[in-house]
Amino acid sequence: MGDGARRSKHGCDALRRALPKPSGAAHLVSSLAKGCEAVADAAFAKPFGIPDGYIAALLYAVILLLLLGPTAKLWIWVPLLVLASAAALANFLGVRDMVNLGSFCFYCMLTTILSPILLWQIWRLR
Repeated sequence: MGDGARRSKHGCDALRRALPKPSGAAHLVSSLAKGCEAVADAAFAKPFGIPDGYIAALLYAVILLLLLGPTAKLWIWVPLLVLASAAALANFLGVRDMVNLGSFCFYCMLTTILSPILLWQIWRLR
């Protein structure tokens, strides 16, 4: 290890010791966030060779665009319901895969918890 790398590593260690230790919910979030890399690198996180985060972002963008339309119309409400159902199903299958992997992603867990709420709110639009 070169002298510059050794100083950089020493500086990072000193900074880590100087920062307050996370407690409670902050510790849970930071420990779950470390699992995001393992989950993102897993084979199940790239259906069709595309990272699932990109697929989810596109799915939720389409849901948002449809929510801007006349949601009382059946031709808007049905696709909203189908897309929100697909999102909820994909989230729950992702959690199953994360359990099998043994690593958890905070953001994935959060969307899994919130997806049934989204589905219920879309169901109530009609």
